[in-house]
Amino acid sequence: MKTLNRRMVHLYSPPMLSDPAKASRTIGNLLRTGLAAVAALLVIAAFARVIFRAATAGNLKAGDIELTVMHWSGEGGQEEDKIVEDSLAEFEQANPGVQVKRLNPGDAGSFYTKLQTMMAAGEPPDVFYVGYERVANFASLDLLRPIDDFVARESEAHKAGDAETLDLDAFYPQTVDAFRFDGRRVGAGTLYGIPKDFTTVGFYYNKDLFRQAGVAFPSDGWTWDDYIGAARTLGKLPGITGSEFVTWPVMVRTFLRSEGCEAIDDGLETIRVGEPNAVAALERLRGWRHNEVNTLTSGKSKIATGASVFLGGKVAMAGPFGRWVVPSYRNIPPKEQGGFEWDFAPLPRGSAEANCVLTVSWSIAKHTKHAEESWKLVKWLTNAKSQAANARLGLAIPTMKSVAASNAFLDATLPPANNQGFLDAIPESVVIGWPADPTFEQILGTTMDQGLKTGDLTMPQAIEQFDEKWNAHVQFVPGGINPKPMNWGLFASIGVALIGLVLAGIAWMFLRSPRAANARSEERAGFLFASPWVAGFLLFMAFPILLSLVLSLTNWKGIGPLSGADWVGVDNYAQLVARDGRFHTALKVTAYYAAIAVPVGQLLALLAAVVMMQKFRGVAFFRAAWYLPSVLAGVGVSILWRWIFDSEGGLINRGLECVGIPGPEWFGKDAAWFGPPAFAIMSFWLIGGSMMVYLAGLQQIPRELYEAAEIDGAGPVRRFLRVTLPMLSPVILFNLIMAVIGSFQVFTQAFVMTGGEPGDLTRFYVLYLFNKAFELYDMGYASAMAWILLAIVLVFTAIILRTSARVVYYESLQK
Repeated sequence: MKTLNRRMVHLYSPPMLSDPAKASRTIGNLLRTGLAAVAALLVIAAFARVIFRAATAGNLKAGDIELTVMHWSGEGGQEEDKIVEDSLAEFEQANPGVQVKRLNPGDAGSFYTKLQTMMAAGEPPDVFYVGYERVANFASLDLLRPIDDFVARESEAHKAGDAETLDLDAFYPQTVDAFRFDGRRVGAGTLYGIPKDFTTVGFYYNKDLFRQAGVAFPSDGWTWDDYIGAARTLGKLPGITGSEFVTWPVMVRTFLRSEGCEAIDDGLETIRVGEPNAVAALERLRGWRHNEVNTLTSGKSKIATGASVFLGGKVAMAGPFGRWVVPSYRNIPPKEQGGFEWDFAPLPRGSAEANCVLTVSWSIAKHTKHAEESWKLVKWLTNAKSQAANARLGLAIPTMKSVAASNAFLDATLPPANNQGFLDAIPESVVIGWPADPTFEQILGTTMDQGLKTGDLTMPQAIEQFDEKWNAHVQFVPGGINPKPMNWGLFASIGVALIGLVLAGIAWMFLRSPRAANARSEERAGFLFASPWVAGFLLFMAFPILLSLVLSLTNWKGIGPLSGADWVGVDNYAQLVARDGRFHTALKVTAYYAAIAVPVGQLLALLAAVVMMQKFRGVAFFRAAWYLPSVLAGVGVSILWRWIFDSEGGLINRGLECVGIPGPEWFGKDAAWFGPPAFAIMSFWLIGGSMMVYLAGLQQIPRELYEAAEIDGAGPVRRFLRVTLPMLSPVILFNLIMAVIGSFQVFTQAFVMTGGEPGDLTRFYVLYLFNKAFELYDMGYASAMAWILLAIVLVFTAIILRTSARVVYYESLQK
């Protein structure tokens, strides 16, 4: 019996591990324990940080006030950021009991995205930057607090002899009027901000190149004939281009005003861009770029654009730009160190003298809880000391006349030498008025770029497209002239009823469940474990999805509260399907891309997987190398490919030129044909994810099937067609569906590389949806687009599944 027990003990004792096995197991346990500890620490630190911020956010002394301030620091960079930070710190010291929380999202684009998101959430900053071009839109949406009452009080105090008050008479009147809005146009009416600085525009020029070409420096009264004559002469220098001329909407309108015409009348009601003198002026500008060699930059490159082209010393003039480029241009080294000498000249005159005022204000949120303290801060940030600090940076002109005339701005020791030129242009400078609807500027910019910059349209064609798009937009009046307010109470009642039905269903299932105690206990445990996911799904998935469906039937502007939404029924869907030309273009661009990217991408991914199935040394490295691009940051990859596809000096076009093939302008005038294929080619670099799925599928195919086929005389191609593809068909179906869905969701690449330009020729569906939702904040319209996209994807998925039954082989279903 003892012998039997010893045998049983030996039989069921765990196997003895060798010393290396023990060591390996110990190391593995240590690694797992270490990783778990690190993960736990990171989670604890994240929660602790959030809890600490929440606790300290309200940790104000009794009676203290916290103001939130938001600004950007574009060309001024860290120096501008530091100026605002120091000014706010001094304000806190001068105003005990007031604390300031500062937000700086970065550039102006990121700033407005964050600002409008905060406004939509009902938590806007108390004080923030507002560009003059946004005043009409923000004021019409009732997002800005009028400050006329504060200004009137300051005026009375100033008359009484208080020297610390704000005196608007000390400011340039154009800059103040830029922030007045009367409900129809900017320039008169209620005041919504105090201008912090401004600029007029003109051209920066390379004095060394002017001397080399024997061209006289621009004078204060030079004309467009002088400008283009200098550009032609300078363009004859080896490797030199005469000038860069940016065609931003405000610059195009300023150019037109210098020729005695305009794109829209002063009342912002009648479109004038199609008038004969306006067309003639635009044709002239277009001819300088597209009918002459090296007079203006070609407009083909997506890399060297805007102010940056001047830095390399190969472009003699650049503009029209304002003062904002000065901080970066001051980094140009002197000629002895490989740089050049540069200066500024005001905008040339045509048949009339004209210039524009570009300015930014400090404004106050409509519903701030601390209006008095916010006004004190606005006064502080626009006083003479703050303006002088910004003036020394070179970023803009001070809006106070005394500071602009001081050495803080007119510092002769720093370039440009012609600082006075900015001030001399002020008398003929005006605020360029924009309609309250920002769509006008967007459509004008895209269509004018097609005629003036890329040249894929003639000017009559560009003007015709602008008229068509703008008329289609303004004629769309969702819900009619007097739309009915949204009855949220009705939808809330429907929502409560649906929740009640769900709860009743759960209760019914619970009552019909087994009555045994163990079964009930297991059921309760199952519901308990599933409840976090169910709650998260209902709160963060189901509710937003259903809400977006309701919003698609309204004209809700995302910046305002939901209570401001009006019921429009299916008007959004009707506009999209029947009349929105930009929507139709976005669909065509996306479909063109999908027709190339999906089949070719899946074929390449499958071929790559077949190659990676081979047994050779280093195959693991090559698998990782193929997969790596699919996990890289989308923005960084897009910037890389923008350089590769650049029309001037891009890698692909240089390669084509080496074999005698002229490269297309991928994202220029040839974008209609070559734009979507360029994005498809880019997507082929990201096939690693699909390749790994195919690789996993290939590894599951039994080897016996290949051996049997080989015995039957099947060659490699026949084995691939008769064995590999049928056995891999479920994987192919899965990858195909995912690729189709992904092809309708192209965003990052288009947003970074082209922004949808030229015109709308690379404006993919999701990019247009983003434009509507987060730039124009037309959330009702964007929600309708989202549901149409869902319907499109569902239709394609259903078609693929329906037609796949005969060609997809499931081994488990054959038994």
